Amino acid sequence: MESKRVGLIGFGAFGRLAAAHMAPHCELLVHDPAADSAEIRSAGAAAVSCTDAAGCDACVLAVPVQVLEQVCLHLAPHLGEQTLVADVSSIKTGPVETMLRTLPPHVEVLGTHPLFGPQTVGEVGLPGQSIALCPVRLSDKRLAEAREFLGNTLGLHIVETTPDEHDRQMALVQVVTHLVGHAASEMNLPELPLATLAYKRLLQMKHNVERDSEELFEAIQTLNPYAADVRRRFVDAVCKTEERVNKTASR
Repeated sequence: MESKRVGLIGFGAFGRLAAAHMAPHCELLVHDPAADSAEIRSAGAAAVSCTDAAGCDACVLAVPVQVLEQVCLHLAPHLGEQTLVADVSSIKTGPVETMLRTLPPHVEVLGTHPLFGPQTVGEVGLPGQSIALCPVRLSDKRLAEAREFLGNTLGLHIVETTPDEHDRQMALVQVVTHLVGHAASEMNLPELPLATLAYKRLLQMKHNVERDSEELFEAIQTLNPYAADVRRRFVDAVCKTEERVNKTASR
């Protein structure tokens, strides 16, 4: 990817993070009508039209999964031959299907899910963080280039998987943790002087989800095909645990 032109669609929280780490290695063209052009330039990128961003060698879609299809349909007529299009969604089955269905067949498609965000990178840095790759329609050459850039240039740990296996795992990794974090937020759990390490970790989960957008929470809980079953199992487990406690208390 180095020395190439890369289009970045979306300059929200993750888009800004991506721009900061991609701009030193490529000519980065950013399209986001809602973003401040001066802020885009300060990240080392150029603010451009959707058409210009689509004309790059690769195009990264850093947009909420809820608008991914709309963005793909808008980009499709402007994408060049063998342009690589990659999403960064927390769900993979739906977004990958959307890209394969809406983007022209001459476009190469790579599903990705960076398993980190601005907060994590701000605390511990980017190298060593993990990213899931779902190579669904791209040449061996482009996949090798993606591995080289993500793994060697950015220092990420690459986990290759299928969209279905990704969503099965994320139903546990994200659905449960976000439920617990939002429940802790709903309870408004406070900082306490007698906090144990376990309680501090629970508060950290609370703080993490409070920084996320509502769109992300909705996507994780409603668009992952395995989320509903995991939520049901989690709620059942909580109820069974409470029943066990109540039985003990009534002895």
